[in-house]
Amino acid sequence: MSSRPPHENLSLLLSIVAHVTRETQEQRLAELGLGVREHVVLNVIDAGVPTQLAIAAKAGLDKSTLIPVLDRLEGKRLIERHPDPKDRRARVVTMTDAGHRALADSFHTVTATEDDLLADLTPAEQTQFRGFLRRIVEGRMSSTSVPGSCL
Repeated sequence: MSSRPPHENLSLLLSIVAHVTRETQEQRLAELGLGVREHVVLNVIDAGVPTQLAIAAKAGLDKSTLIPVLDRLEGKRLIERHPDPKDRRARVVTMTDAGHRALADSFHTVTATEDDLLADLTPAEQTQFRGFLRRIVEGRMSSTSVPGSCL
């Protein structure tokens, strides 16, 4: 029986990269009073995704995970939620001026963290690496439904 050595195991490698990336970003974003989920949700809102349901889908979070994130962001006065005038059951989420400032700060922190974590790759390799990951996520994985949140 042939097997792959651990340094060639895709699941292990992706898990290590995801874990180190998330934990490092959590530590650095905590200095700004934010977490990775809050940063991602602010990014999604800033990209023009207005409803809670759409935010959950775009951010890779299930509703039970998203609502506490939105509650924290609203408590920090970084977002506001209002009934959707087109659908009273839906809630529209908008970012406040403070939210825009928090996103700008967190964006710089996340970018610097990613640059540090990918420093062993050339800029061209970093672009290629991100492109490969994006292609995988937006390809076959885009139609794969897995319960729970990815963050």
